[in-house]
Amino acid sequence: MHNADDVLSFVGRPFDSWTAIRSLFDPMVELQVEREACGGCPIGTLIGQLAEVDESARLTLADAFARWEARLRDGLRSMQLQGKLEAGADVGELAATTLAAMQGGLLLTQARRDPRQLAMALDAAYSHLRAHAARNNM
Repeated sequence: MHNADDVLSFVGRPFDSWTAIRSLFDPMVELQVEREACGGCPIGTLIGQLAEVDESARLTLADAFARWEARLRDGLRSMQLQGKLEAGADVGELAATTLAAMQGGLLLTQARRDPRQLAMALDAAYSHLRAHAARNNM
């Protein structure tokens, strides 16, 4: 699906450092400022339109979210192997909560026409991730 591929190309680089994570989050907010908080997430918008009426589309969109989450999880796992993230951190859970913060922030940004909503959600996600930083990477 074209929208999913566009989003995934935006998040195509590895998220294997704290700087790389910020380099995903900050441009997302900048894009919402440029768009004047219009449009939301192309994948999330389609979910709302299609999930209840087209099972095939829902599955395709769910797969797009799964691929996005996998990129986040893989980057966090790489950070864990590099000693940047606690060895016991659940990278699957961290990736899922980060994606949820992104989506919620985008939804509120669109509804309120206020990019600060996304900025706040991503700052909270970043703080949550940093809470799991390895002690030598605080």
